[in-house]
Amino acid sequence: MAERRLTADKKVQINRLVEIIEDFLPISTWGKSANSFEAIFKESRVHSYLDRNGSKKQRLIFGFGKVYQQHLRLPYTILRKVLAQGEQYRKHKRRPIKSDEIEALQDCLQQLEIDLDDELEAINLNPDVPKIQVPPKELVKRLENHPLVDEIRSDPLQKFKDGHFNEAVRKACEKFEAKIQNKTGNPAIGSSLMGQVFNPQNPSITITSGSQQNSSTIQEGYQKLAMGMMSSIRNIFSHGDEDRRTPEEAFEMLLFVNWMFGKLED
Repeated sequence: MAERRLTADKKVQINRLVEIIEDFLPISTWGKSANSFEAIFKESRVHSYLDRNGSKKQRLIFGFGKVYQQHLRLPYTILRKVLAQGEQYRKHKRRPIKSDEIEALQDCLQQLEIDLDDELEAINLNPDVPKIQVPPKELVKRLENHPLVDEIRSDPLQKFKDGHFNEAVRKACEKFEAKIQNKTGNPAIGSSLMGQVFNPQNPSITITSGSQQNSSTIQEGYQKLAMGMMSSIRNIFSHGDEDRRTPEEAFEMLLFVNWMFGKLED
């Protein structure tokens, strides 16, 4: 039985609430323990409220509407988590929560009779945007002097030099994926594409070696490397909430992708 009546006025405020907090977190992420609206709803066993078609905003309006209508205390629990995780997420995205967002949210919650004043006051409204970490000059020099393929020497290298380490690696993997699609005409994506194209039994692209004796082993190994690169690097970095990698780790990943490109040329 419903705990509250979802009147027309309350529906307006639910819509307003979602407009304010929609940008606080992603709707979902690849990581099981990563912060997202879906993860928060799942912790309270109401994730089914978000299981519907539509845009992120539409799903959140329906989900928060159901929570508000059918649960008396749960809106407090969910919104506390959204505020705590959203503060960290926005800092990570270099877009700290602003005072006008807090003021609008405070007014909206008052209209919904949800008291989270203490949690809102605790949010650090630091207007300073976190600085981008510039990679060590020695690391940049080593990367520039390395025999990089054109795909890595373009956007990925520049993003690395600008301090966007996750983006540099993601872009490199996407260029690798695009090259495979262009060479084979296969429209699949990600690890599925790599599994099909480098299948040792029926390869679209054959990876050669100096020894015929090891050709099947190398083909299978390259297939698994390419599939793993899509699953554990490209897919992960396609979501903006992934922890920022160090310049040293990004450097090593870029060299790995560069090696994968080089085997294609061979």
